[in-house]
Amino acid sequence: MARPRGGERRPGRGKAPHIAAVEVEAVVLDYIPGGLASDPHREHRSRPVVQALGLRHFHLVDGIPVTDVDLLDKVTLAREVSYEVPIYVRLPTGGVRKARSVSVRLACIPGSSSEGEKGIYCYPVEPLDPAVEESLREVLRQEKGNYVLVNSPEELSRVAEAQGKPGKIISTPKDPISYRDLTNIARDTLRDAVVQVVKEREDLFVEFFNVAASINIRLHAIELLRGVGKKTLRTLLRKREEKPFTSYEEVKKILKIDPAEAIAERLLREIECGYSCGRDGRMPEDCDDVKYFLFIEPCDPYKPYLGYLKLMWEARARRAKAKGAGVKAGERGGGKA
Repeated sequence: MARPRGGERRPGRGKAPHIAAVEVEAVVLDYIPGGLASDPHREHRSRPVVQALGLRHFHLVDGIPVTDVDLLDKVTLAREVSYEVPIYVRLPTGGVRKARSVSVRLACIPGSSSEGEKGIYCYPVEPLDPAVEESLREVLRQEKGNYVLVNSPEELSRVAEAQGKPGKIISTPKDPISYRDLTNIARDTLRDAVVQVVKEREDLFVEFFNVAASINIRLHAIELLRGVGKKTLRTLLRKREEKPFTSYEEVKKILKIDPAEAIAERLLREIECGYSCGRDGRMPEDCDDVKYFLFIEPCDPYKPYLGYLKLMWEARARRAKAKGAGVKAGERGGGKA
């Protein structure tokens, strides 16, 4: 069993990938039609903006809605891409010259069209006049990767849906936001969103009870969930050696608590604290109760991070692969898997 590391300071993380590539999908926490004056992204301060929770690593993100959205909607995260587009004017002599440049912001999703053509499909997050659009298309033709400018939000939605992603889309900048940046409505909705995700992704979160290990000689990772005692923990560890858990109900029979609620409570607390560092890089004093982070990589590099989400995703993938292999074996043998 892989054992996560904890307790040491992590080195510099280097260049971070775009948050839309890390999370891909999110659930909406708040929609602010007039923009948010305190938003860390300047472009979101005077136009509609959405705050959301990523569905893979639980980063907090914000973005411009490309389609209509509502609270707790699942959305696809498009990468916000900016271009300086040259605008040319015709001269009396018949030639052309560059008159100015216009900054254009696009929402882009890698994928395939309905005809199966692979590319990076983009839609402008604000209306373009014909001259700017014509120049933008020329700029995109010169880009590597087959950039395609679609004509409507519906076309971009179809690209997302063709990959099994939500058709509702927000265009998000490269960096996530902090818990401190959330509106009051977003903070209130966050609890419902976390509970919803943990219950819907039972096949992922039940793996925590299969891969969790001791943190030190006195403390086991599962004991960080409220309501877990030493006696029931020992029983659970013995049972999982006999057979890995596949449902919350199996875990509940042993621990006598609702495992989904316990995980959701812990995850919510880690989000509140792990994404709340001030300018000094430290978390607020009222987060001193969170000594270890099971799921969320905290903004404070001195806080022990145990990295269980990665282990859970890997365990889930192994289980799915084994199940698929079993089905194929059954088909070859003419029986049922």
